[in-house]
Amino acid sequence: MEALGAEVMDWSYKVNCCGGGLSIVAPDVVKKLTGKIVMAASEVGADAIVTACGICQANLDMRQPKNRGSHPVPIFYFSELSALAFGSSNVKGWLAKHLVNPEGLLERLKLL
Repeated sequence: MEALGAEVMDWSYKVNCCGGGLSIVAPDVVKKLTGKIVMAASEVGADAIVTACGICQANLDMRQPKNRGSHPVPIFYFSELSALAFGSSNVKGWLAKHLVNPEGLLERLKLL
């Protein structure tokens, strides 16, 4: 991500699993794990979370804690930002599939 121009932040949950394998059998566990990841990212001032796991991207996007006192954190799969950096023409198409709309952030950063 640094090679694409992003500022990568060091934070306590940067390599923690969202519990994706438990999504169906133990959704409460996944909700707790994803909540910790999102909260930790928010605490260090992250604008977004970028993941290399499609299941983490989906879980973090859809299971963000409510009433945590801040705005939802956009979640990206790394290939989305790579495609954006390389000038993909269908950016709006895949961004519309996010549950936490990342367009405001990308516009603020002058990436859209």
